[in-house]
This record gives sequence, C-alpha cells and structure tokens, in this order.
Amino acid sequence: MKIKLFGIVGLFTLAMMNAAVVFAQDETIRSAAGDKYVISAKAGGVNYVEGTVGVVRKAGKSGYLLKGDTLRIGDRVSTGANGKAEILLNPGSYLRLGGSSAFEFVTTSLEDLQIRLDSGSAILEVFADNDFRVTLRSPKSEFSLIESGIYRLDVAANGGGKLEVWKGRAEVGDTTAKGGRIVTAFASNVTVEKFDRDQKDELEIWSKARAKELAKASETLQRRQLRTSLMRSFLGGRWNMYNSFGLWVYDASFGRYCFLPFGYGWNSPYGYGFGHNIWTYQLPPVVYYPPTTGGTTPSPGPGPVITLEDRTRRPPFAHMQGSGSSTGRDSGGEIRGGGRGSTFDPSPTRGDTEPAPIIRSVPSSPPIIDMGGSSDRKKP
Repeated sequence: MKIKLFGIVGLFTLAMMNAAVVFAQDETIRSAAGDKYVISAKAGGVNYVEGTVGVVRKAGKSGYLLKGDTLRIGDRVSTGANGKAEILLNPGSYLRLGGSSAFEFVTTSLEDLQIRLDSGSAILEVFADNDFRVTLRSPKSEFSLIESGIYRLDVAANGGGKLEVWKGRAEVGDTTAKGGRIVTAFASNVTVEKFDRDQKDELEIWSKARAKELAKASETLQRRQLRTSLMRSFLGGRWNMYNSFGLWVYDASFGRYCFLPFGYGWNSPYGYGFGHNIWTYQLPPVVYYPPTTGGTTPSPGPGPVITLEDRTRRPPFAHMQGSGSSTGRDSGGEIRGGGRGSTFDPSPTRGDTEPAPIIRSVPSSPPIIDMGGSSDRKKP
C-alpha cells in the first residue's frame, strides 16, 4: 500500500515539475493562468508558428520557437522551407515571416523600431509615420517605413533588399516609394519600378487572412472582464497611453493576441475594423494622462497628481490622427486644432457610442477606482 502511495506521490510531483517548466516558458502565458486577459504594450510576442521555426537566443535557451514565446533584441529567428511565424511588433503592427527566412530585432522602441531580415521574405502590417518610423534592414540595404501600410521585404543572395510597397510610403536615402512600387537597393544603388498588386503568392494570401482573422477576434473581447484586466495591468505599470498606439490583449481562452486600439474607429492597414477600442471600457480619468508630472516618477498607485500642464502633451495615437497618418476616424478624445501643434483633451466628443469619462475639472488627487462595477469613481 505504501509503495503504491509513494508511486502516486512521485507521479504527481513529476507532473507538477513538468507543468512548472511549461508555465515558465513565457511570462505572458504564466500570467494568463490567473486572468482571462493579459495586457501588453511591448513588441516581441510570438502569435503564430507553423512548420519548422527555430530561435537562437542572445541570452537564454535556444531551440524551436513556439507560439506564446517572447523575443528580445538580438534573438535570431529562422524558418525552414515550410515554416511561417507571426511576430507582434509595437501594438497594432505585425511581422509575418515566410519560409527559409531569418530575422531579429535591432530595437523595439515605438519611436524607432528596427528589424533586420538577413534572408528570405517577410510581410509587415504596420502603423507608422515620419515620427514613428519602422526601419527594415537587409545585409546590404536599409528602408524606412514612414506611413501606415503593408510592406514586403525580400532579401537577395547578394544581400540587397527588394521592398514592395503594397500600401503606404517608404524611403531609401533620398528616394521615396509609394503604394504599387518596388524599390530595390544594394549599397548605394537604388531603383524604383511598378508592380502588379493583383498578383499574390502564398505568403501574401496568408498575411491578409491572418489580418482579417485577428481584427475579427478583437470583436470578441468581453467588456466587463477586460475592463478589470486593463485596470490591473495599468496599476501594475504595464502600460499607459503614451507608450504605444494601443494594447496587445492576450485572450487565454483562445490562446491568441489581438489589438485594442486607443483611437476610436481605427482600422487595420488591410482595412479591417477592430470593433472595440479603449474608450469602450470607460476607464477612470487618470488613465488618459501622462504617467509622470513635473519630470518626476509617480509613486505606486492609481496614478500621479494631474496638473493643467499635462493637457498639452498628446499621446502617440492622437499624434497619428492629428497628422493624418492613421487609418482611424476619431480619437474619442478631442484633438484640438489638428496637425502637429494640436493638444489632446481626453473628454468625450464626436460620435462615440460609449464615450470616455467626462473630466469637468482637474483632480488634485487620483480617483478611487472600482475595477469591477459600472461606476468609475466613488466618493470617499
């Protein structure tokens, strides 16, 4: 009897150890065990893997790349002939890697995202403008994506790059290429020519299908449960409205990320609507202001003390809409004046069916937050 009992205990212990290894694979998946939704504003999540895909880590264990993994700067991903991978860039943007390809992140910041494709092919679906550039490098070329759109980069055997601009605008030195153009670059030699956007291969068809599927997935986000997750992650310092265009939301029920934009009415670069946005969830007013005041770091808690001068700082998504570079219609909060000199006022304005909380005066202390109920503020 004792032998059987010890055997059962041993098997249970082994099972728990294996489970711990699996859960330790990635911080996002581990967090998802206690929350239906996990929120992130960072690049590097692995959203889809098909076929043979490997990763050589700059720091950590190398091996096969798995869905749910996180890539960091310097981690090199390579696909076999039958391999595909979808990598999350800054929220709202994706890199989709084709077969026999290799890439890595050079930087992951919102203002200067840089990616190096050493071989093969990749399609990027990105939000970008001149102040939020995405830089693509091959061994012998460099391209700047300066407008939201869809781009394909192919690396030639000589290390040069060929960039197809399906939608958007790109620069190579003094040369600009808009939608429907291919720009080929090898060292200082640059050529631009037209291409037929009606001709699509397997990678391009797959990329568009993924875009449609993920935009549709954002419509399934449940309001009440996600509101709680948003506030938990905000209070934990995982995001603010000034470090991205929106949020990656990991839905543990389906094992996938989708994009929750900050802007009202945003569409993907492919033209698919997201269905929901941050204004839908009627978060407390403190969420809409910068995370620091007067150059100091706020203490842990719901947020910093808000001053009138904070209203002059615009979040990136408002900049995109004010400069005409986004695919959205409205911000939910008013962009006063429009253009680059405008200011951002996070008050409900034009046409949102579920407007943001009204801010009638600037509070001198953070509001008390009710994460689960329908009311955003309670009296002390």
